Amino acid sequence: MTETENPAKKRKVGENRDKDSLDLKCVNTIRVFSADMVEAAKSGHPGAPMGCAPIAHLLYSSIMKYSPSNPKWYSRDRFVLSNGHACALLYSMLHLTGYNVSVDDCKQFRQAGSKTPGHPENFMTDGVEVSTGPLGQGISNAVGMAIAERHLSSTYNTQEYPIFSNFTYVICGDGCLQEGVSSEACSLAGHLGLGKLIVFYDDNNITIDGSTDLSFTEDVGKRYESYGWHVQTVDDVTGSLDALNDAVANAQAMKDKPSIIKVKTAIGYGSKKEGSHSVHGAPLGAEDLAYVKTKFGLDPTKSFSVDDDVKSVYKSAVEKSEQLCTKWDEMFQEYKTKFPDKAKEIERRFLGEIPSGLDDKFPKEIKDLATRQHSNLCLNAIAPELPELIGGSADLTPSNLTALKCSGDFQKDTPSGRYIRFGVREHGMVSVCNGLFAYGGMRPFCATFLNFAGYALGAMRVAALSKFGIIYIMTHDSLGLGEDGPTHQPIEMLESLRSMPNMLVFRPADGAETAASYKMAVQSVNSPSVIACSRTKLPTLEASTIELASKGGYIALKETSDTPALILIGSGSETGLCIDAAKELNKEGVSTRVVSMPCQELFLSQPADYQKSVLLGSVPTLSVEASSIYGWHRFSHAQIGLNRFGMSGKGPDVFKIFGFSTENVISKGKDLVKFYEGRNVPSLSDRPEFDSFQGPAGH
Repeated sequence: MTETENPAKKRKVGENRDKDSLDLKCVNTIRVFSADMVEAAKSGHPGAPMGCAPIAHLLYSSIMKYSPSNPKWYSRDRFVLSNGHACALLYSMLHLTGYNVSVDDCKQFRQAGSKTPGHPENFMTDGVEVSTGPLGQGISNAVGMAIAERHLSSTYNTQEYPIFSNFTYVICGDGCLQEGVSSEACSLAGHLGLGKLIVFYDDNNITIDGSTDLSFTEDVGKRYESYGWHVQTVDDVTGSLDALNDAVANAQAMKDKPSIIKVKTAIGYGSKKEGSHSVHGAPLGAEDLAYVKTKFGLDPTKSFSVDDDVKSVYKSAVEKSEQLCTKWDEMFQEYKTKFPDKAKEIERRFLGEIPSGLDDKFPKEIKDLATRQHSNLCLNAIAPELPELIGGSADLTPSNLTALKCSGDFQKDTPSGRYIRFGVREHGMVSVCNGLFAYGGMRPFCATFLNFAGYALGAMRVAALSKFGIIYIMTHDSLGLGEDGPTHQPIEMLESLRSMPNMLVFRPADGAETAASYKMAVQSVNSPSVIACSRTKLPTLEASTIELASKGGYIALKETSDTPALILIGSGSETGLCIDAAKELNKEGVSTRVVSMPCQELFLSQPADYQKSVLLGSVPTLSVEASSIYGWHRFSHAQIGLNRFGMSGKGPDVFKIFGFSTENVISKGKDLVKFYEGRNVPSLSDRPEFDSFQGPAGH
């Protein structure tokens, strides 16, 4: 066995009955330890941890390689608990294997600020790879992790130095497989032949409503066979782990197919509520918990108790796995000597550091183009310098303009490629990108039409919560896409995205602003970014620069007097419209300033003095954006926007019908100035602001 091989034991569990007995005791200890957590919290889900304990025990005692002393070890096996409501199981394993999860932490299960929150959060607890809870996300993230391992191993490994060599293991339940996002991601995984992805399906026939017979009677095995997966079934894990151990070995040997192992379990195994949906989301109760402990031969008077022989099992497993980590470290030191440039690049990537000089690579020659074309230029300018940049489009490459000139496709036979053909799978695409980022050393991007961010919002929200610096390239950003009509014209989507915490939303107006959007998105390692781009050609702004646009908002046209009578704010395609209107207003004696605001979040992060110098607050201010008006109230006294869906027609015609014309902006601007004649203009800059609470770890 080399230092990078998976440490699965070849011994059959049944060959040593003393060992079998101890394995069963370990499994039962996990069951009651998890139930103790739920009981202490008076809240949670004991059923799935009790049913899945055999799987978790086998993984952590003899299958996976991991390092509690170095939780971010590059080549560790990744474990994803996709049915995140079963997190007491994961916390039990992290405690038993010596991660930074103490008994006291377990006693604080589901309490405010604890390391053991009600669903796993990657930034709260060592050993938690991804935030799971919304069902289907975890198994989809795991597809991204498997892609990352495949890509990095093909890029950096040599026969002598297998730097990246790990499996990704998943436990998921019925709910995960019912959610559509998992179907999207798993279909892609089968197409890509991700042989190092192994999923354990907790087939317990129970959902919250009751039996799965109520709504879920498909043949899961046949479905996954049709996806191109290797499918096995293990009918019993209550008396022996032999069959499960064999199934894992078979899955590990399957090099060109992902594997799913259907494991028949009993939810709430051992309790009086075994097999019932009533054990899904409520504590067992003191009486039933004592009954379970007695049934398993454990002391019913003790809680959070782990006998020494059980501790010894996990201590031994951890020691062996830590030895693998140490040997890997030694191997990597040799790799550094032989391949110093590659090793340095690997370390930089996993630290999330940006290569120096990247800003100098953005296009210098500014032309009048659609911002999706500027986006293509920016993406291809930095991609050769940023090897961690990997991604693709949801079957809209010719429209999103996201093809990489420096790399071919990532496919089953070309894993070193950096362009992923996600297919028409928006939600799966974004969730897979979350997994790519979570693996480490990767900066994923993905693309679709802005309106179809609605299909992906669940995974985008998880990215923002998880602090994953994904870059979303969303083109066809307004009514300007024209004839495709209201089904494709995004109206509420920008505000929906802007309302999401820890999400940067860029809507650039020209080439410099697009470059600034990419610059800031790449720098925002802990925040996802949306770059919303136009389909139609836009004029280059005279005052725009990358430096100014990087502030999120700046003066794009100055007023003609000491103090403006009117301020117009625009974003994207409407910024040029505001400038055209302002020039006419200035000619007519209405001194008008234009502010371009490509990113509200960045503008609000600037010092107050800068914000007040750009938006004076006490001057009538009109925002103009071909989108929902909500959110612009923070910056303007009146808004030209939309409160209805669009219509099919030629882009210029539709813009004019909805009031996005020079004439209408001039007219509404004059009306606003006239309205405030002789009245006090509400000062936007002086109204009270309350800092939003920043909870532990930056919630």
